[in-house]
Amino acid sequence: MKYYIVALFDENTYQIISPIQKNMSKKFRANRNSPAPFVLLSAIENPNLDKLYPIVDKIVAPYKSFRIDASDSVYLFEPTKSINLKVDDKGYIKRLSRSLFDMLELNGFSVKSFEDNFVSLANLVYIPRDYKKQSLKLNFPDIYDENSCVKLRIKSIEIWKLPTVKKNTPLKSYVLKDF
Repeated sequence: MKYYIVALFDENTYQIISPIQKNMSKKFRANRNSPAPFVLLSAIENPNLDKLYPIVDKIVAPYKSFRIDASDSVYLFEPTKSINLKVDDKGYIKRLSRSLFDMLELNGFSVKSFEDNFVSLANLVYIPRDYKKQSLKLNFPDIYDENSCVKLRIKSIEIWKLPTVKKNTPLKSYVLKDF
C-alpha cells in the first residue's frame, strides 16, 4: 500500500485556490470527488508506520508555516493522473521534500520523490491525448499579481493513505509553527 506525505494550506489559501480548482475541474472534466488542493512531497511503499511517524516528526519539527509562489500555469501530470498548478518558488518546499526523501531513504523506506513540486488541483480518470504535453495559462487577474504568481501559505504536513479520495482522513498530522 502506498502512503503519501503532503503539505496542506491554510483557510485563506483555500479560498484563493477554490475558483481555480472549480474552473480546471470543469474544463478537463475531472473527478468531482477530488480532495482539497495539496502539495505532494513524497510517496512511500509499505512503510512501518511505527518507525515512520517519529522520523517525519523529527524532520518537520523545526519548520514554521511558510509561503510558496504558484505560477499561473496549469499542466497535466501523467504518473498521478492529476491537474496541477506549477510551483515557482521552490526554496523552502524543495528543501523539505529533499530532507524527507533523504532521511526516509537512509532509514530503509522505499521512497519515491517527484522532481518538481506542484499543487494538485483535481484527479482525472484519463488524460486526453491533445492535453498531454500542453500547459495552460490561467486567466484570474484578481488573484495573480504582476509577476503572474500567487502566494500560498503552507500550514501543515500530513501522512495520507490515498490522495484521490475527497474525504481524506489523515493518518498523522503535523501542524507547522506560526510566527
